[in-house]
Amino acid sequence: MQQGHPRRKQLSRARHEMYLHRRYMFAKKINEGMHSFVDGVREVMKGVVNAIFNTSETKPEIKDVYSEMHNPKGLMQIVPPKFNK
Repeated sequence: MQQGHPRRKQLSRARHEMYLHRRYMFAKKINEGMHSFVDGVREVMKGVVNAIFNTSETKPEIKDVYSEMHNPKGLMQIVPPKFNK
């Protein structure tokens, strides 16, 4: 004598496989979203660092420090204080 529907086992297995598939796809989309977020943050940080390095001019500052070391301007000038007003 037949117990239940003949396709019950097949349908149950199909429902379980769909459950696993949906769970896998949800985790995959979350993972892809996190990867794209991290990649976006990395690109933003790279842009900020490049902008900082491109706007800062370090060579003229080094030349100014070098010229000040070998040609002191303010060290030789001694200005006495003024007492009368």
